[in-house]
Amino acid sequence: MTTASPESLRALELAPRMAPSDALFWYAESALPTLRPIIGGLFVLDRVPDPERADRGWDVALALLPRLRQRVVEAPLHLGPPEWVEDAHFDRAYHVRRISLPAPGTHRQLLDLISAVLATPLDHERPLWEAYAIEGLEGGRAALFLKLHHALVDGVGALAILKALTRSHRDAPHPTVAPRRPARRRADRGILARTLDLAWDNARASSGLAWRAATAPLRIARRPVESAEWAWRTARGVRGVLAELGTPKIEDPLARGGSGLSRRLDTLELPLERLRKIKAPLGATLNDLVLTALAGTLGAYYRERRVRVSELSCMVPMNLRGRDERDTLGNRVGTFQIMLPLRESRPERRLARIARQTGDAKRDRRGAAAPFLAQPLGLLPGLAFRWLAREALSRVNVCCTNVPGPAERRYLAGATVDGLFPFVSVVEGMPLAVALLSYAGRLEIGIDTDPEAIPDAHRIAELFEQSLDELEALAQASGRQRREP
Repeated sequence: MTTASPESLRALELAPRMAPSDALFWYAESALPTLRPIIGGLFVLDRVPDPERADRGWDVALALLPRLRQRVVEAPLHLGPPEWVEDAHFDRAYHVRRISLPAPGTHRQLLDLISAVLATPLDHERPLWEAYAIEGLEGGRAALFLKLHHALVDGVGALAILKALTRSHRDAPHPTVAPRRPARRRADRGILARTLDLAWDNARASSGLAWRAATAPLRIARRPVESAEWAWRTARGVRGVLAELGTPKIEDPLARGGSGLSRRLDTLELPLERLRKIKAPLGATLNDLVLTALAGTLGAYYRERRVRVSELSCMVPMNLRGRDERDTLGNRVGTFQIMLPLRESRPERRLARIARQTGDAKRDRRGAAAPFLAQPLGLLPGLAFRWLAREALSRVNVCCTNVPGPAERRYLAGATVDGLFPFVSVVEGMPLAVALLSYAGRLEIGIDTDPEAIPDAHRIAELFEQSLDELEALAQASGRQRREP
């Protein structure tokens, strides 16, 4: 991440109606009461940040990202997506809280604290985020924990908050930024006014779809090759999505013991250079390498627990943002599913099976289907969103998401960000969620487990290291074979 000017950090003009991709996460919470669709980010700092400079960072973030000052209001009778409205009672002191750990303030105590924070639902009458400035860590260190509703932002979009809060140098000042104002609607409008707004929004969306359909022949005539390529990619993507929906659900015996209500968070750090040296001889991508290590981890863990499971369904999010959307909130993300081969003992075969699946997902262009399918979703009532959210999550056993983060070290109000760990929430039926973020030459891994289903969660991180050791040995052997005459 490069140091950006205020112009490069500008927020897009924000529509008042929640986008379909955001509404899915909003309704998922009511469709599955045990789900807290929350993502978290843990900044581990080398010292306590300067309070005045930290406040200045929040001033910048709130000016650049006006969604942070908005709350959600449901559409009348849930007949459409909710609205974002300015919170007339916005109180930064409520959202940015300062707490201290009891001595000695270990990393484990820090993780236990934010585990409870992550498990607690956000207040839907306020903007959907909280931040915890945490002091009292051993060695004079400190931390900042961000808690964000997934309807507000996805993992890549959350980097806009990181960019606003931090600097590329310890003493670099925050810029002076004029607040960006979204299209405003008051929360105190009557039901008639809100119903008329909904009808107007739906009419505009419908007319937009109709116009694009009516003018499609003209666009095809002007750019026949590009139009044919787009249609082919979209058709393949829709076919891939439908194929995933047609796969049988996999029952995870361990998941039956969990409720999705509790959290146990763990962290793991890996040098990116080590991972590059592993993946290069194997001809693998970083994602394939991580998914293979995760399959080996879960295979070993299930054998320890004497549970026989051949494979698990892993949801893998993919970023759909263009370059001009990297500094905005909201969700621009698609997903595809990978079947993790738990009973495959040989790492090279696990890697080959996973690489075939990720290759199929790329060839199917499943990400290209997401924008196409999202357009008509904006016209659906809330009940349809709830059904879609419930159906999608019921097919997932584990989640693994990978976000490219800043390549250089960042500084928060004079404190060095030594570690930057992402977290995504587990849910009933999905007792493990793994999030990865590249930062300053390392891969930072946040592991979220349901302790009712996985009572010895420390084993997940330990077995992941062992699985990666297997792949490292495989890569070294492959490299020696290539060098031999």
